[in-house]
Amino acid sequence: MSEIKFKVSKDGNEKKYIPLIRKMLSRSLSEIRECLSNNGYIDICSLENIEGLQHMNDLIEELQKKGAEIVLYEDDRVVETEFLKNIIEAHFDAERYLQETDDKVIEKD
Repeated sequence: MSEIKFKVSKDGNEKKYIPLIRKMLSRSLSEIRECLSNNGYIDICSLENIEGLQHMNDLIEELQKKGAEIVLYEDDRVVETEFLKNIIEAHFDAERYLQETDDKVIEKD
């Protein structure tokens, strides 16, 4: 199963990212500090978990507003943050298509 995950590049401003990460991920201060200092993954999510992907996207956007440089990975391949947005949009496109198809089938019956 494919995963998407991200790291925050070290820039000397890691302390200002900690409260936001803690708030949005409900993780301990020590765990967050360790991730940031060891260049660990801040969040990991299955590509099938659309709610998790949306939450990850929200966190990334908030971190970027604070000046964080994000490195996003699909499995072990570096991808652009636009990739995550495209996955989310594709999911909703498929959901809309399926709903429209269901509606047409119900109308025919």
